[in-house]
Parts: sequence; C-alpha cells; structure tokens
Amino acid sequence: MPTFCHKQAHEPPLKKRHAENMRIPSHKTKSRTPLSQRLGDVVQQRNIIRPAELKADGIHQQILKRAVDRGVVRRIGWGLYVRPELPLDLDYRIMLACKRVPHGIICLESALRFHGIVSAESDVIWMAIDRKARKPALTGLDIRFVRFSGRALTQGVANTRVDGEPVRVYSVAKTVADCLKYRHKLDAELLTKAIGEALRQTKCTRERLLHFGRICRVEKLLRSNQQFFSDLINNFPVRT
Repeated sequence: MPTFCHKQAHEPPLKKRHAENMRIPSHKTKSRTPLSQRLGDVVQQRNIIRPAELKADGIHQQILKRAVDRGVVRRIGWGLYVRPELPLDLDYRIMLACKRVPHGIICLESALRFHGIVSAESDVIWMAIDRKARKPALTGLDIRFVRFSGRALTQGVANTRVDGEPVRVYSVAKTVADCLKYRHKLDAELLTKAIGEALRQTKCTRERLLHFGRICRVEKLLRSNQQFFSDLINNFPVRT
C-alpha cells in the first residue's frame, strides 16, 4: 500500500522560537517628573524643608545637594532648606526659628517687633524655652534664649502662622511684662517706647498687663513707680 508523506507545517528555527518566547511585552513608559523639579515643587509648597521630610517623596540627600548647587533650593542652616527667593525679613526669620525650635516661643524684643509695637531693626531672634530644656545648638540664625518656667512659660502664648507655618509668640501684655522682668537685657528707651506704644495702640488692657505682671513677678514694679509706670497703667483702656 502506497505510503503518503504528510507535509509538516513550517516551523521557525529553534533560536527564533526561543527569542519570540522570551520577548517582553511592550508597555508604554509613564512619563516621570525629574527629581529636581519635584524637589522645587515641594519647596514652593512647604517653604521650609528638612531632608527627612523628603524621603516620602523619593528625594534623597544627594538630589538635595545637587539642587543646592544648581540654585533650586537654598541652604540656610544645618538640615534646613528654603526656596531661593524666600525673603528673610523678620516674619520669616521668626518662622525659621520656630521651625528649628518647635518648643520655643518668640519673646521680648522680637515679640514686640512681631506685634508692630516697635520697629527697631535687629537680626537677633529672642526665644523662650523651658528652664530644664536643653539649649539648641544652631547655625545660620542669631537666636538668643531666655529660660522661663511654670506659668511664665505657658501663659499668654498666641498661636499664629506665617505663610502657612505655625509660629508661637507671646501676646503684647505678656511681652511687656517679660520685658520689665528682663529689662537688664533690653535698651531702656526701647522698653519705655514699647509700653507707650502698647498703650497708644490699645493692644492690651490694664487688667491683662497687671495679670501678667503678677505671673512674671513685676506687678510691684508696675504699681510702685509713680512717675511712669503707675500713670501709664491707670490710663490703660478697661474692656468690659
């Protein structure tokens, strides 16, 4: 019986088949924002950044260093970076100080300037910390610390924000009482002007000033100096 030879289907060479089996399916590559641009966007949104805060965004120390070299961000101190055009005026220096020392509170002359009581120019930022707290070692900002305790530390704190960043600063009445207590650290003319401006601008009341005078242990000074302080206190507006 005649034998028929079945023609087998054409098969590609072994190497070609192997290459086809190993071929990786093509996918469209997603466009990614360069890390330097992402870093610039983060700085614009947050104003102030620390390296540890960038890890969640996949931005590491080396990227940050290159961004500083290229002028994308500006380094203003150890572990503290800002956008290059950030104006380092009083409000921003206070914001930076509070960022670096979150438990500190702006006080004395810096608080007077923040509230618009005096306009004397100074690069120094005065900050109160707990008497048992470790004094922070800082570079890039001229911060001078005073130590408060008890109610003198916790009372009269105003929580506010500068460009979205939290800032803690003492109220006007508390600041005036603090300035009397630490009058040896301040210029006498500045102190006199501060009390006069607080009265003229009606930014604190007689009751509040005497209240904080008791807390800061300067109430006797306020009441006993008849030539200046007593007359000033008696003219403070009384709010009902």
